[in-house]
Amino acid sequence: MMTRAQYKKFAFGLLVYTILVILWGAWVRISHSGDGCGDTWPLCHGQLIPEAQRGKTWVEYGHRLMSGIYGFIVIYFYWAARKIYPVGHFARKAALATLVFMITEALLGAKLVLFGLVTTNDTPYRAFIMALHQVNSFVLTGAVALAFAAAVLSDTTPAPAAGYKRFKLLPLIIMVLGITGAWASLSNSLFPTDDLFAGLMADLSTDSHFLVRLRGLHPVLAVLGAGSLALFFWLKSQSATNELVQKKSAQMSGILVTGILFGFGTLIFHAPTWMKITHLCLAHVIWVTLLQWVFFMRNAGKNA
Repeated sequence: MMTRAQYKKFAFGLLVYTILVILWGAWVRISHSGDGCGDTWPLCHGQLIPEAQRGKTWVEYGHRLMSGIYGFIVIYFYWAARKIYPVGHFARKAALATLVFMITEALLGAKLVLFGLVTTNDTPYRAFIMALHQVNSFVLTGAVALAFAAAVLSDTTPAPAAGYKRFKLLPLIIMVLGITGAWASLSNSLFPTDDLFAGLMADLSTDSHFLVRLRGLHPVLAVLGAGSLALFFWLKSQSATNELVQKKSAQMSGILVTGILFGFGTLIFHAPTWMKITHLCLAHVIWVTLLQWVFFMRNAGKNA
């Protein structure tokens, strides 16, 4: 039987693997490989192991294989949590949430394939499902991150920090940025541009495709939303009396500033593939770090 210390390491490893699966899914979209297995799911071209030699088939099949392995790991993760932690423990609840949102993540991925919402599809319906997919992937990584945080603090249950409940709204800002980021990434994949000024003019033109007009939301909201959060955490690091809160708040501010600067770099260099994927990785790092910060504040005592 797995010990609590082993479960903590397992939860961290699962968090890393979760993000890797999501990043591979982004590569599927960016490389227009979403139809690499045809319109069949979960089989690939109706086969368990496809015979086709097309590169995009193996990109899509690789993602399905990773996701299938992930599903079995999550089932074991939930089973282990039930064995290790008592009923009502937060780690157990987070493991259950991981299982639930793993299933919904798979169903959303299947919907994209079965309804042809892949490759060059530029319909509003695809944009809507992409937003749902982004929200679900955030919630999934968040559930694993909170399971890890609960495992780290499993032996302590101090009183919540003063004013903790107001911090619970902070992740909503990152969630909105994630949705607009998904639209911006989809737009850049379908309507790439090599001229920054021409791209900005297209964003403002009423004659442009709706996805092109939407993509300008992300950088604007990133500056306003993520910038405000960075300032908030910096001020928190200066005012907190708890040294650990000071340290974690300063780290959170630094991560947000890094994300903003990298986002501008992605925009300036016309969003090359490696920067798109790294940018998505940074978004999930910011998301899970923020959730863990809120969870820590819940358990930080009254001297925060």
